Amino acid sequence: MRTFVSAGAILAAVGLGLVLSSAPASATPAAPAVPGASQPTAAAAPEAKAPPKSGKDSITCNESNARVNFSWKTGWSSTTVYYNNHCLGGTRVTAAFKFYNDGSTPFYKCVTFQGDTQGKYKFAHINEIMDVNKDTKKCKNN
Repeated sequence: MRTFVSAGAILAAVGLGLVLSSAPASATPAAPAVPGASQPTAAAAPEAKAPPKSGKDSITCNESNARVNFSWKTGWSSTTVYYNNHCLGGTRVTAAFKFYNDGSTPFYKCVTFQGDTQGKYKFAHINEIMDVNKDTKKCKNN
């Protein structure tokens, strides 16, 4: 009886060793490409991707190398923009915020910030900000 138990244990150990030494399925080589056959491309159609819900950006002042720094966070009911205006002499700067509009044409909102100030500005909608720049021409249409 001991002989059968020992033989069974040896067979089990050998079987386990064979199973563990076999290559995984992901290591097998792929089938070679057939010339003339259509191959799928990875970047066939770029999809519109939603921008991040938080971010940072800055714009320059009108006359100097000073900047207005922005950071933002989109919440459940609004988007809050934190700003730090380094423009000297109380120089006002108007910033154009480009908002994501679910993949369609983005919309713009313009806000003027007083120089040498910092604070926060709250937009009453929850769309994510894509960019901040000084091009205020697009804001006049919205």
